[in-house]
Amino acid sequence: MHKIRSRGVLGFAMACSNTFGLVTGAFLLGFGLSEIPKSCWKNADWTTRQKVLSHKIAKMAVKLDDAHQDLSNAIVVAQATSNQMSKRDPLRPYMNVIDDMLTQMFKEDPFFKPQGGRLGENDMDYDTDEKSMATLRRHLRRAREEYYRYKSEYMTYVMEALELEDTIKNYDRRSSTGWKYISSFRPARTGKIGALLDTVEFVWKCILRKQIQKLLAIILGTMSAAILLAEATLLPSGVDLSLFSILVNSVKSEEVFVQ
Repeated sequence: MHKIRSRGVLGFAMACSNTFGLVTGAFLLGFGLSEIPKSCWKNADWTTRQKVLSHKIAKMAVKLDDAHQDLSNAIVVAQATSNQMSKRDPLRPYMNVIDDMLTQMFKEDPFFKPQGGRLGENDMDYDTDEKSMATLRRHLRRAREEYYRYKSEYMTYVMEALELEDTIKNYDRRSSTGWKYISSFRPARTGKIGALLDTVEFVWKCILRKQIQKLLAIILGTMSAAILLAEATLLPSGVDLSLFSILVNSVKSEEVFVQ
């Protein structure tokens, strides 16, 4: 009797554990299963996408400005530290490594101009020992990586916004342009093949891509609903509302279709 009760308690505990795992998994999956179709549907709407891009550009512009300020400060500190350090200083070899970093950075991006670099109270204390020089080098490298990462993201959003604006203009002017895509970012195509490519580009960017995104959102939404329905009816015995299970059972006699 004691063993039977122990087995019953153990089985009940396992059932509770499985139930908790299934419910938690359903909640965690729910966000992704609903967010992906919703984002696909929103991206298909040009007005909504423009608002999203405008918000992202404004947000990224603030981060880029802060990163530019941080990098400018790091450059000013490094240059000031290098200027006040003599050539015979024991830490000069470490400073030369930082100077080489600055030279390489300006060579890779000659258009970058440090602006508003300010020295803090403790910014000139980097020349005290090897550890402080390593901190200065690490700070400069981190500020540089952060700036160019934000710059890349900012340019990506800006280019997407400009291309979207180009697409909307082409769609609005389709009657006057003869259903040809006229881009603001490249020279006009010439010849019969060029006109054909412009028409194909117009059909894809202004018509097909939008409809395909909506169709994809509907398909993903249907799959998400099917998965959630299957998860919700997993525990009751004799109930099979899983779309994938129904499809497999309907063709289980055909091994090729099952595979």
